[in-house]
Amino acid sequence: MEAISPLHPSDRERVVVFLGFLTSEECRKACCEHAQPEVLAATLTQLWFEEIYIPGETTVDGIKSVPDPEDCARFNACFNAEELTMLERFHGFFELRLNFLINQVHGRAFFPDNDSWRGVLQHARYLLAELDPDPEWLRTMLETMIHKLQCGKLIEGLRSLPQLSSSYDT
Repeated sequence: MEAISPLHPSDRERVVVFLGFLTSEECRKACCEHAQPEVLAATLTQLWFEEIYIPGETTVDGIKSVPDPEDCARFNACFNAEELTMLERFHGFFELRLNFLINQVHGRAFFPDNDSWRGVLQHARYLLAELDPDPEWLRTMLETMIHKLQCGKLIEGLRSLPQLSSSYDT
């Protein structure tokens, strides 16, 4: 994987960090200590559908506007054809389970202990392994994200990787 640019993170880096966070047991444990699981899950789900996976046309609440072709081209340029196919499959897999991950009564997602959520996590693990990130880089990024979580800045960190590049700023 190319070295991370602190000023302009690629869409690939955002996808890798998101998948790493989503599938990390350590991150989930830290989340339970510092954030309400249902709020975090809702935010993570919303981030994937509305900000991380650029070509997608689904949001947690329905359908988003057609993605900007330039944004899609930029996103697609970060992955090879096989990786794009895997990303599309993961997105579709996640999308099909969206109703199982949303608490319709409260309008929020939650970390359900059910087959749908475990399936999403397993598929995310496979995808992350296929994207083959530098393990040391990903470990550092996830440690920084845990620190951001402890400081109440996790969501900002997920949205903006340059903040994650800084060493443990508060």
